[in-house]
Amino acid sequence: MREGHARILAAGARLVVVLCQDEEAVRGHFARDPVPFPVAVDAARSAARAFGVHRLLGFDALNIARPATFVLDHAGMVRARFVARFQWQSLPLEDLLRAVSALGPKAASP
Repeated sequence: MREGHARILAAGARLVVVLCQDEEAVRGHFARDPVPFPVAVDAARSAARAFGVHRLLGFDALNIARPATFVLDHAGMVRARFVARFQWQSLPLEDLLRAVSALGPKAASP
């Protein structure tokens, strides 16, 4: 998402990344490799559970969150979602930008 961040902003949206990992590990990683968008840590995986992407047991890992992308409108309603089947998958940037554009200019503005 680092490469697409400017395009996401230009489309009238904001990007926030939520990682369901150990806070120290996340801080260490982004201290070495900073990004231009906010990164939140959900070590307890409560956001993952609330958004329905938590997996207690999977083929590729235990107690993890599936990679997912959610597009929320100005009121905080989920208008588009992508939930990966595997840890290496992500939503293509063009698909994300189409979902943001579908909200219209008023709905997409922060």
